[in-house]
Amino acid sequence: MNKGLIAIHNACIAKNLPFVTFRLPQQEHSITYIQTTSGNVEWLNITDISGETGFIMAPFDTRNGHRYILVKPDLVIKEEEIGRETIRRVEQLESRSQPMWNLEEPVVTGSKAYLEQVDAIKSSISTGAFQKAVLSRIRVVNGKHMELVPKLYQAICRKHPNAFSYLFKSDDHFWMGASPEPLLRLRGGKVSTVSLAGTRPFAEKHMDLNRWTAKEVLEQEYVTRYIHDVLRDFDVKDYRVSSPYVKKAGNLLHLRTDFSLDYNKLNGRLWEFVDAMHPTPAVAGQPKEDAIQFIKNLEPHDRDYYTGFLGPVSCDGETDLFVNLRCMKITPNYISLYVGGGITLESDSAEEWKETRLKAKSLLRILGTYIKNLE
Repeated sequence: MNKGLIAIHNACIAKNLPFVTFRLPQQEHSITYIQTTSGNVEWLNITDISGETGFIMAPFDTRNGHRYILVKPDLVIKEEEIGRETIRRVEQLESRSQPMWNLEEPVVTGSKAYLEQVDAIKSSISTGAFQKAVLSRIRVVNGKHMELVPKLYQAICRKHPNAFSYLFKSDDHFWMGASPEPLLRLRGGKVSTVSLAGTRPFAEKHMDLNRWTAKEVLEQEYVTRYIHDVLRDFDVKDYRVSSPYVKKAGNLLHLRTDFSLDYNKLNGRLWEFVDAMHPTPAVAGQPKEDAIQFIKNLEPHDRDYYTGFLGPVSCDGETDLFVNLRCMKITPNYISLYVGGGITLESDSAEEWKETRLKAKSLLRILGTYIKNLE
């Protein structure tokens, strides 16, 4: 446990400073950005991000009024270099006024309602409305747990070394998670992305691709086809794509296909490409717009920044964007866990409910280390 990082987090939360701490997959240490300049940097148009440096948090859908948020790296702190002077510097930063929290609890979908929602999606698929839709739900953990957040972040990092772990706060936007899914990474002149879908609990036998069902393979194939289509729309013909394989993510397994291409193939249209990619069928459905419209009418909650994307962006060429999965929204009175799964015509309603419970369990186990009587 890095007590210095905990002290920095406590100071930022108490002062309501915009900050983010994140750790890239397979990295040992985290990096913290603290914004010391006034104001919140927000946009409704993704192309306005071009040329910015900092950490971006993007919503699932800006049509709900949510904006793209940037935390500026006015103060950059490397975890391994934290000392007393660094902590003192943060503790002496000027405080911002406390946020006006929206403490109205989100709608929690029980098993009966969720099963009915899955059946409604399957019924629409059978009529040809779309081929796949991603359904989500919220699990609420009541209680005043804000003081646990710094410890929870470090626990998430320990439990998910291969994920993108983060703790993000900008005014009343407060999120934490460990995402297994890159949306787009730009490093060394190379752009990479992945098609990730299908979920099973980790077991050695499930590492064999041939043991996965046709439903799971098709669910992931929809995402793969979508990425091929986007690349074709951007007139990118020369790119590399792997065969599908099984990827471990914490206590879960997913089907994954890797894509990579030279950055110059996008002809300076990186953020247009990101906009076209997000949201992929992995978090929305196929066809995308038809599925989004249906699930927005079906889901009783606002996804907010769940299934959006986030990560550090730089105007000098390096960008790491991940889909906001395995995440929780933090408020003074409760924590909301967001989970979901892809529904196709072959989906079994009861199994889809079990899948969401399995996804929630990875975060609930960490919360249960500090919060008693969690089921």
